[in-house]
Amino acid sequence: MKRILFSLALVLTANLLFAQKGSVTGVLVDSANQKTTLNYATVSVFKGADTVLSTYKLSDDKGIFKINNLEIGVKYRLVINAWMYNIVRKEVSITVTEPNVNFGSLALSEKRNNLNEVVILSERPPVIVRKDTIEFNAESFKTLPSAVVEDLLKKLPGVAIDANGAIMVNGKSVSKILVDGKEFFGGDQQIATKNLPANIIDKVQLSDDPEAKRRDPDVVAGNIPQIINLKLKKAIKSGAFGKIYAGGGFKELFEAGGIMNFFRDTTQVSVLGYGNNVNKPGFSISDVMRIGGFSRSGVNSTSVNSDGGFSLNGISFGGSMNGGVQKSAGGGANFNTITKKGLKINGKYFLGYSDNFNDTQTDVDQMLGNRRLFTNSQSLQNNINYSHNFGGKIEAKLDSLTKLIIEPNVSIGIANNDGTLVTSTFNNNFQLESEGNNISKLKGRTTDYNISTNLWKDFKKKGRSLNLTLNVSQRDNLTDNFNINESNFYLPQSPTVLLDQLRDNSIFNFNINLNGNYSEPLSKVLTLSIASSANYIDNENALVTFFRNPNNQAYDMAVPSLSETVNQSGYKTNNRVSLRWAITKDLNIQPGFVFNTIDLKNEFTNNQNFDQHFNFFAPQLTIRYKNLNFSYSPSFREADVRYLQPIANNTNQFYIQNGNSNLRPSKTHQVNMNLYKYDTQKTLSYNLYLGGSVQNDGVIMSRVIGDGGVQTVTPVNRDGIWQFHSNGSISKDFKSTKKQFTVSASYWGNYNKSYVIVNNIISESKIINGGPRIGGRINLNDKLEFGETYSFGFNKSFYTDNFFRDLNYYNHGSDTELIIRIPKKVVWETNYRLQYNTQTLNGQNNTISFWNAAVTTLFMKNDRLQLKLSVNDILNTNNRRYVYITENTARDLRTNNIGRHGLLTLTYNIQNFGGKVGGKDTMFRF
Repeated sequence: MKRILFSLALVLTANLLFAQKGSVTGVLVDSANQKTTLNYATVSVFKGADTVLSTYKLSDDKGIFKINNLEIGVKYRLVINAWMYNIVRKEVSITVTEPNVNFGSLALSEKRNNLNEVVILSERPPVIVRKDTIEFNAESFKTLPSAVVEDLLKKLPGVAIDANGAIMVNGKSVSKILVDGKEFFGGDQQIATKNLPANIIDKVQLSDDPEAKRRDPDVVAGNIPQIINLKLKKAIKSGAFGKIYAGGGFKELFEAGGIMNFFRDTTQVSVLGYGNNVNKPGFSISDVMRIGGFSRSGVNSTSVNSDGGFSLNGISFGGSMNGGVQKSAGGGANFNTITKKGLKINGKYFLGYSDNFNDTQTDVDQMLGNRRLFTNSQSLQNNINYSHNFGGKIEAKLDSLTKLIIEPNVSIGIANNDGTLVTSTFNNNFQLESEGNNISKLKGRTTDYNISTNLWKDFKKKGRSLNLTLNVSQRDNLTDNFNINESNFYLPQSPTVLLDQLRDNSIFNFNINLNGNYSEPLSKVLTLSIASSANYIDNENALVTFFRNPNNQAYDMAVPSLSETVNQSGYKTNNRVSLRWAITKDLNIQPGFVFNTIDLKNEFTNNQNFDQHFNFFAPQLTIRYKNLNFSYSPSFREADVRYLQPIANNTNQFYIQNGNSNLRPSKTHQVNMNLYKYDTQKTLSYNLYLGGSVQNDGVIMSRVIGDGGVQTVTPVNRDGIWQFHSNGSISKDFKSTKKQFTVSASYWGNYNKSYVIVNNIISESKIINGGPRIGGRINLNDKLEFGETYSFGFNKSFYTDNFFRDLNYYNHGSDTELIIRIPKKVVWETNYRLQYNTQTLNGQNNTISFWNAAVTTLFMKNDRLQLKLSVNDILNTNNRRYVYITENTARDLRTNNIGRHGLLTLTYNIQNFGGKVGGKDTMFRF
C-alpha cells in the first residue's frame, strides 16, 4: 500500500512539476541614474551551462521585461545586453516554492571606452537594439539546410512576409535590401531573400530608411520605411546561385527551366530560360521581378491570375491568364554593375512565347420588365503571342545631394489569334430567339518605346528639395481583325445576316510628360509644396473596314460608314499647391488646391471636328495623426480616345459597340482614410482602410436590346457615380525558437452606385458586395506546417425601376494546406480548395473542389537535389468558374483547364559562394 501511495505521490509530483511553469521579471535601469530605464534591451535565457538559446525577450518602453513558461526545477542563465552598456549575467533557479522570480531593478553600467567587450560565442544575444538599428544573430534562429533568407526572416519577431514576398517589419514596409551595406542585384527587395541561403548569413540588421526622412522630414515614425542589411559570414564576397529543373508526365506533359545568377563585388549577371505545357509560369513573378530586372527598369503593366499565371509589360512568363490550356516558353538575361565612380548600370532582354487554348462557356440571365433573356455562348479561342522587351537603367549620383536616373525601354508584341464564338438566346419560355456563329482571326503587332529621366535634388537647407521627371513614349498598335459571321433570328423570323469583313486598325500614341515637385520649408512648422505636370499628346486612331470581294476573294471593298480616322493632339496640365502645418510631433495638416487644364483638338476624316477646352479648380486636404492618415483629392480626366471614335465595332453581331464624340471629361472627388498599427510587444498588427469617390460626367454604357437579344451599346456621360471600398485586418503572431503560430481575420466591402440604361429606361443601380475572411497557420519546428483560411462573400444589386430585377447570391470558399517533413529527407504536401456559390444558371454545379498533392525526396548536402512527384487536380474538376453581377445581369463563366495530371520533376539548386565565379567549376562544383 505504501509503495502504491509512494508511486502515486511521485506521479502527482511529476505531473505538478510538468504542468507548473515559472517566470522571471525585472526592470533594467542605468546604474548612474536609476530613473533612466533601458528600453528594448535583450534578455537571453540559457539552461545552466547549455549553449543553446531557450528563449529571449526585449524590455518594453519602460525598461520592464517578463519571461514566462520557464520549467520548474531548472537553473537558468540570463544574459542582458543593452546598447552602449556592459553585459550583465544572472543565475536563477525556478523552484516549486518560488516559481516566479522578481529581480526588481537590475542596474547596467555604461561603457567607458570604445573597445568592444569580448562576448562568449555561445552567448551571442539573438537580438541587439542599437540607437537606430535592430540586429538579429542569424544562428539563434534555426532553419532547414535548404532554407533561404526568406525562411530566416519569417522566424524573426516583428517580421511578416506576404504571399508575394513583400516584407513588413514591425508594421513598416521594407524599402530596400542590402548585402554587407551594398545594394544587391540593383537594390531589388527580394532577390536576396528568395535565393541567398540562410546559412551564409551572420547578422540581419534593420534600420530606418534615411532617404525617406530626407524626402519628408515630418514623416511620422510609424510610416518610415525600413532597410534590411544582410551581413554575410566572413570570406563570402562573391558566388553564384540558381536552379535547374526538368520534369515530365503522361499526355506528353513537360516542364524545364533554369535560372542562374553570378555576383562579384558590385557586378551581377543573371540568365534564365524555361518552357512547359502544364499551364504554369516557368518562374514565380517575384523571381522575374527580382532576377529579371523588371523592378529595376520599371513595370508599366502587370496582369496576375489566381492560378499563378502572369505577364509584365505585356510579356507573358507562362501560366494561363484566363483559364484554358497553355504552352509557354521564355528566356532572357540581366546585367547590373556599379562603376568605380558610383555609376549604376542595368541592362536586360526578355523573350516570351505563349500558345493558349481557351474554351469558355458563359450563361447570362437578365430581366427586362416582362421580358427575360437567357444567353448561352461558347468561345473557342487559340492565341499565340510573342513578346520582346529591351530595357536598361543608368543611375548617377552627380554630387552628395543630386541623383540622376535614365531608363530606356522597348517592348515588342506579336499576336496571332484564332477563334469561334457560338451564341444562343432564349426567351422566358426557353424558346430559341436567335443564334449566331462567328469565326475570327486577329493578327497584330504592338511596339512601345519609352525613355524616362528623373532628377532628384536635395539642398543644404533641411526639407528643401526638387524632383523633375521627363517621360517620352511612343506606342504603335497595328491589328488586322478578320470576321466571318452568320446570324439567324427566329422570334420574329428574319433573313439570315451574313458578314465577312476585315477591320484594319492602326493606333499611334505619342506622349511627352514633364513633372516637377518642389518643397520649401517656410519655418519649423510650415512647409510649402508645389507640384506641376505638363503633358503633350499626339494620338491617331485610324480604322478602315473592308468587305470581302466575291469576285477575287480579297478584302478590297472599303466600307466608308465603318471607316474613320481620329487625330487627337494638344496639352494637359495638372497643378497642385499645398501647405503642410506640423501642429505637433504627431499631427500635421496639409491643405491645398488643384488646378487642371485640358486643351485638345479632335479631327475626323468623315465627321465634324471639335475642340476640348476645360479648366478644373478644387481644394485638397491631407491630415496625419500618428498612424492615422486622411486625404481628399480631386481629379479631372478626359474620355479615352477609343470612346470618341464614332464608328461601331461590329465584330460581334450580338454585341455592337458605338463611339460617342460628345463625351465630356469626368470629374472625380476621392477620399481615403488609413489606419495601421503594429504592437511590438504583443506582435499584434491591425489596419483599417476606408476610401471612395464621387464622380460626375462618368462614362457608362447605354444599351438598346433588340429582337434576338442583339445589344447595341453607346458610351454616355452621367453624374452621381459613387464607388466606396473598405477593408480591414488584424493578425497576431506567436513565435518561439521552434514553434510559430499566426492567426488573422479580415473583411472587405464595396458599395457602387451607378445607372443602368436599357431601351431608354434609366434606373439607379446599387451593387453591394463583401465579406469576412479568417485564417491561421502553424509551424512546428519545420516538421509540420498547417494552414487554413475560410471566406464568405455576398453580392447584392438593387434597382429603382421595376423594369429590372434585384439580384443576389452568396459564396463560400476555403483553402487548406498541409506540409509534413517526416522522415528527414522527405516532404509531403497537399492543398485543397473548395468553392461554393448559391447562384445557379443553366443548372450548373455550385460546388467546385480542387485537390493537389506532392511528395519530394531530398538528396545531397543542404538538400540541393530534389525529386518531386506531384499530382494536380486529383478530382479532375477540369474547369474554373466565375459568377458575378454586372449592371442588371448575372453572369456565370466557366473556362477549361488542364485537368488531372501528374509530373515527376528533378530540381538542382546551385549554391556556390566564396570561390571563383563563372565556368563549370562554379556551376557544377558539388
